Amino acid sequence: MIDYKKVDWSKAANDTLADYEKAKSKSTQTTQSSSVDLTKYFTIALDEGAASGEKSVRILPNQDDPTKWYKVGFFHNLKIGKRYTKLYDPAQDNEPSPLNDMYKFLMNTGDKEDKRLAVNYKSRQFFIVRVIERGKEHEGVKFWRFPAVQDGSGIMDKIAPLVKKYGAFWNPYEGFDLTISMIRDKSKDSKVGYTKVASIIPDRESKLSDDENQMVEWLSEPMAWTDVFKKKPLEYLRIVSEGNEPMWDAEQKCFIAKIEDGVATYTGTPTPKSSYDAPTSAAMSEDDAEDMSSMTAQSSEEKEEETVTEAPGGKLKIDDLPF
Repeated sequence: MIDYKKVDWSKAANDTLADYEKAKSKSTQTTQSSSVDLTKYFTIALDEGAASGEKSVRILPNQDDPTKWYKVGFFHNLKIGKRYTKLYDPAQDNEPSPLNDMYKFLMNTGDKEDKRLAVNYKSRQFFIVRVIERGKEHEGVKFWRFPAVQDGSGIMDKIAPLVKKYGAFWNPYEGFDLTISMIRDKSKDSKVGYTKVASIIPDRESKLSDDENQMVEWLSEPMAWTDVFKKKPLEYLRIVSEGNEPMWDAEQKCFIAKIEDGVATYTGTPTPKSSYDAPTSAAMSEDDAEDMSSMTAQSSEEKEEETVTEAPGGKLKIDDLPF
């Protein structure tokens, strides 16, 4: 058990500011089915019909390094069936990535339209933080994922400046909660609009919990973000890379491609533009687990995804990330 009272929180605050500035300086970077426990996902999506709202969270230190409070991961955001889904990019684990392979294939067909569509297959950078949602403490540790953006308007750009003024807000003993104010933005072509973060404001200094045992339980929670935002099987990703919707075949015990008049197994060879249905550029819906309430509502996370930092076309290496 880490002794959080002995952590140099001042150094932790300075380090996170340095990391943030380093990331900003690189903003031009080129860039089997299982049940889901929805309580492990923190989302800012407003309830249907609500014009505004607030949520309060306490961000926790990372399990492996309490001087840090976020992780970095890469995901693809593609349309599967009738909705968009974020898919863990296995290339960040140095594993085969059919979606990245499709990106390279489209970039090399010599067709301008293919090049335009290729960008939709590139993985994008996200931040993931562990939080306790106030008012729902009984649900335990949750994970909040939001995209990195280049124009300075992202969620990270609202949180990181707090470190400079208030220090290590994720200190479980002398940190503070964050109040997130959301509004529904209908400025785009959408009947219901999307949730937009208007502000993130620190509350007064406080302990994570007055119950020492409860605090230890939350801080020691072994669940990692990769346990929540899970990697899909290789055959699933191959089907998606070809523009098809995967479905589980109980007889064959594998994923196969769903088609209008039945089903057909996928092929392992990328198909040219004339015979595949690539995703459009308007990535406008949340993960299945993040938005079960509305199939049409957008979140600020979705809006920001249109400008998130993209990973290089080749394989991703965690050591190469700017955090």
